[in-house]
Amino acid sequence: MTMKRALVAMLASASLIVAGDLALARNNDNGKGPPGKEGQEHGNAHKHMHMHKNAHNLLGEKLKHNGKHEVDKFANRTVTADVKDGKVTNMAAGDLPVKRVKTKMKMASNENGIIPAAWGGSLQLVQYSDYYYAYCFDDGIDLDCYWYPASDIDYLNATWDDYDPYY
Repeated sequence: MTMKRALVAMLASASLIVAGDLALARNNDNGKGPPGKEGQEHGNAHKHMHMHKNAHNLLGEKLKHNGKHEVDKFANRTVTADVKDGKVTNMAAGDLPVKRVKTKMKMASNENGIIPAAWGGSLQLVQYSDYYYAYCFDDGIDLDCYWYPASDIDYLNATWDDYDPYY
């Protein structure tokens, strides 16, 4: 009889632990919903969707010509780059403020733009001494970043923040 009571007590304790872990996990997701739907179906905190674009390729031959050049469209705004002597000096997207960021994480090209190469969550596996620079625009829903290698940017005449992939 004592063995039966001990078994029932252990099962009850285990079920309470599991129920507590499930409740804790549910509270920690902040009601964000399934991955990729953060902030869309639920009114809770919104996680910005980051779009990374290879601005070097988008500019192409225009990088060799001084002036303001159209690069892309973002949130019904024209994204432009100011080029002087083969270097991008600034970018704009209509009335949106620009955020200048840099990272040592190697950014790699693919058919969708640029992505972090060897991204392992918070672990950055591929490191180089040169920075990659981006002009980012935030419309409140998406964050589009236009990435350049250091050789394409006049980075000395501006302040650059470290890129935060969790912003």
